[in-house]
Amino acid sequence: MATAKLQQPPYDTSLMGVAHAALEHFGVACTKAEAFVVSGHAFVVNVHEELCPSGPYCWDQAPWRDLVQHLGLDVTPLGMLPPNAEAGEKAVLEAAVREALGEDALCSLLNLDNQLVLGADEEGFLLAQPWGGKIESTPARLTFGSWAECRHGPPVAFFKLTPCTATFAEGVGPAAIFAALDFALALWGEPARYAEPGYGLGERAYDNWLAALDAGAGDAHGNWWNGVVWGECREQAGDFFQRLAAAEFPGPIDQNVARQLAIDYRALARLLYRAADKTAPNAAKRQFVAEAKTLDTKCMAAIATLRE
Repeated sequence: MATAKLQQPPYDTSLMGVAHAALEHFGVACTKAEAFVVSGHAFVVNVHEELCPSGPYCWDQAPWRDLVQHLGLDVTPLGMLPPNAEAGEKAVLEAAVREALGEDALCSLLNLDNQLVLGADEEGFLLAQPWGGKIESTPARLTFGSWAECRHGPPVAFFKLTPCTATFAEGVGPAAIFAALDFALALWGEPARYAEPGYGLGERAYDNWLAALDAGAGDAHGNWWNGVVWGECREQAGDFFQRLAAAEFPGPIDQNVARQLAIDYRALARLLYRAADKTAPNAAKRQFVAEAKTLDTKCMAAIATLRE
């Protein structure tokens, strides 16, 4: 049985699509930009040395799970298994997911992409397809026992999503925003703390990206996917700071700095989208990524100024 009217929006950042859909399901009214920024995801950039499309998924997301609680959402890992795990191990994890669904919680799955679990029938879990039914990374279901739809992919992870008490219920306050900005600075200043082997976060992400382009990876699927995901993140940061600069904010925010951040993050998003353009020559892509690195560095310095 499927959860009525539950839909995952077609965000390129599929983790945020899951989170925002869950927030709306639980009655939390927030904008897309607020969800991206308060959760910290707006400031993430993570790129593998070979510029594969796994960058948006393979980083330590524990800080994100802490920050998203400020929006009113608790995300709890239920377990992770490879598709070829023993049937008994799968059955235990499947039972935990069905139990959570029976408690009126939501659940999500991460294999090649983050997908909401819409419900279950006698044969398996029903999964959201945010980009329609022709995308290989988002199958419409996961068959109990065999996990046939994910047979050739990475491990399958499940998460339980429940509402929690949050300061956001009274509006986006300074504490929630400053916690996200502090995470942004930590991500940039201590990237190894959150990175997995072979990946680079923050400034190191751009170094990996540029090196991969120099090695001829400009036409790879990973170049396009990293560009559109991290471009979407920066676009939402720009929208958020634009609203922050125009609002009466109850905290020590320099609105001139916020206004410049809005301009710079929107410009940064355009650079990343242009780097993702499959028709652009490799030299142009490299130039866009190099300019994006410089501008992202400038944005981090401005965020540091806000926190001072």
